[in-house]
Amino acid sequence: RQSMNIQRDTYSSYKHRNTWKALIGIAPNGVVTFVSCLFPGSTSDKMVTLKSGLLEKLVAGDLIIADKGFLIRDILPQGVSLNIPPFLDTPQFTPDQVIQTEVIAKART
Repeated sequence: RQSMNIQRDTYSSYKHRNTWKALIGIAPNGVVTFVSCLFPGSTSDKMVTLKSGLLEKLVAGDLIIADKGFLIRDILPQGVSLNIPPFLDTPQFTPDQVIQTEVIAKART
């Protein structure tokens, strides 16, 4: 029974298999700045962020660059910014959205 509960909790509907999640922070120079414990794959990114301890380490002026699905803006401490690529809600990105996406991609590489 316990193994069935673990299997249920670790199932990721996004990946369609059992997974674990960790939250990892990396500075622009490549230095790993934060590593959370593991969470079952069914845990939302927002819940992982809330339970990981990362929010307590952030200070005003910090910038988080993340994937577009990483919707945590509403739980960030005051003064901490979130930079995610825009969502495509029209057939094509606007020129400004293309530039924003390129800037974010360059910062992540």
